[in-house]
Amino acid sequence: MEQNNGEIGKKLDKTNPEDLPEYIRPFTYLFNKKKFEKLPERCEWDYEINLIEEIPKELNTKAYAMILKEEEALNQWLDEQLKARLIVKSKSQYAALCFYIPKKDGSL
Repeated sequence: MEQNNGEIGKKLDKTNPEDLPEYIRPFTYLFNKKKFEKLPERCEWDYEINLIEEIPKELNTKAYAMILKEEEALNQWLDEQLKARLIVKSKSQYAALCFYIPKKDGSL
């Protein structure tokens, strides 16, 4: 069933604030990609998490392999984010899991 916002034949566009429920509209700025252009400047509350020396050098966990398409997409995204200074390189010896859920059009 297709929804419309009162106009016959007009589909709702979830990216258009006017088509969102009233209670969500005040928060649309939180999801606007143009608002986030760089990391905030360094401040006195920046901190580093120093791990204890007894920390294991390796964790006994299962690694999930990525297919080439996923790895290329991840590397491209990381390069773009680093270049735009939206992320910084980590000094951590540990990493976080990353996985993809394909979009309806098959892209990542």
